[in-house]
Amino acid sequence: MKVMNFIKDFFSKNTGWKIGSLVISVLLWFVVMNTLNPAETKSFYVTIDLANRQYLAESGYAILNTDEIENTRVEVKVKGTRAALDELTRQKENGAITANLDFQEVNMENMVDMPQNLTLNIDPKINNIYIYQYDIISFSPSYVNVSFDSVKEKESKFETLFTGKLEDGYSADVEQLANENITVYGPASEFDKIAKISAEVSLDEKTSDFQTELKPVVYDAQGQKMPNFIVVPDTVTALVNVEYTRNLEILKPETTGTIDSELTLKGIDWSPKVLELTGDKETLDKLSPIKLPAVELDKLAGSDIRTYEVTQFINDERVSTKSNAPRVITVTIEVAGKDGRNITLNADDITVTGLADGLKAQLPSQIVFTVFGEPAALEGLTNASFAPTVDLTGLEEGAKEVVLGITLPEGVQVRGETRLYVYITKDVQTEQSTQNPAEQPDTVTVVEESSETTAATTTTKAPEEEDEVTEEETVTDIIEE
Repeated sequence: MKVMNFIKDFFSKNTGWKIGSLVISVLLWFVVMNTLNPAETKSFYVTIDLANRQYLAESGYAILNTDEIENTRVEVKVKGTRAALDELTRQKENGAITANLDFQEVNMENMVDMPQNLTLNIDPKINNIYIYQYDIISFSPSYVNVSFDSVKEKESKFETLFTGKLEDGYSADVEQLANENITVYGPASEFDKIAKISAEVSLDEKTSDFQTELKPVVYDAQGQKMPNFIVVPDTVTALVNVEYTRNLEILKPETTGTIDSELTLKGIDWSPKVLELTGDKETLDKLSPIKLPAVELDKLAGSDIRTYEVTQFINDERVSTKSNAPRVITVTIEVAGKDGRNITLNADDITVTGLADGLKAQLPSQIVFTVFGEPAALEGLTNASFAPTVDLTGLEEGAKEVVLGITLPEGVQVRGETRLYVYITKDVQTEQSTQNPAEQPDTVTVVEESSETTAATTTTKAPEEEDEVTEEETVTDIIEE
């Protein structure tokens, strides 16, 4: 009760004196503030802001010297208390002080011939600081020359360019744009120089989806910005998808079995060789390289193309392929038929080994056999390439059937065995030994046919010991491979 009476007495008694005291206090505060914090003048340097360029474009005009205007520095002298000027300095980078060039104030009726130059006034302003009072004393320059051209426009799409660096293992793509199409306005005389329109997306240390504002910019063929062009809308909202990714290797298919002798394997190719996967980091890090089914060579009848769904190897709801990655793995098996070539060996080309002392061997003057392989492998073969030999170890006098030993170069094959008859006699320097009781035929021909037919091998038949050989005798034995 006493408190209420005190408050009532305070506001009802000596009211005039109390109001007078309050006024005097306020006046004293202003005197002190003006004495301790007097008004000062400070210069601020700002660049020119181009306002309402879209209005200018929609009116049919474009600027030709944007870069020159925007790089003009305007000195603005401002008067205010020290505290006010300090606050203006702090807020300058946030647009607290500007020098505006407003194209909505341009008198379009005076613009007839293009290009045309006009002198426009600069309008400096102090924005969004309400607790202090400012006076703009002067500014210089007070005007600029602007070159105008007729405007040209087109609707276009723009590309997004990622900048910065994601954390290791993460990738990003623009999932959604608020506006995919924009309208580009610019001088008609420069329109053909446009090379691309793109907007940058900063990805620094992002690990999850985020939304950002993109600013499409027009570039020329040299990658330089074209400041005389504007884009409407000037900002586009984008949703950027950030996800953990891993490039999983796809291994080359292994081979099993042996390819048909009539065929040759030219190569095995597969695509893609790396699979781009996204999803749960822990799951992805545990995945092993993809192993494709082996190629069974003995079942090949020719070239083949095989496809495998990625889900055959990756079937986990926590993992998926990237949106633009292939969903199918393709294996291409290239097979070709082999070419054949006849090889003719002379007796002098063949090395004889294992012949017992006191004996000598007489070989056919020529031996012919066929080799098979790719043209590239057959090209350039010589008799020396095969290092031909006959092994006569343990053989005694008489006509003996032996196998021709040959070394096959890489990529070359021969079917079956090449056999020939060798006549072994005593090494006696007599007239009888000079005139052999039987002469061998000049040529032994071995004809190799396909694996589906028999191979005919021509050999020299050994005469019976009691027969007197007076002429060449040949017999053809049919020998199945």
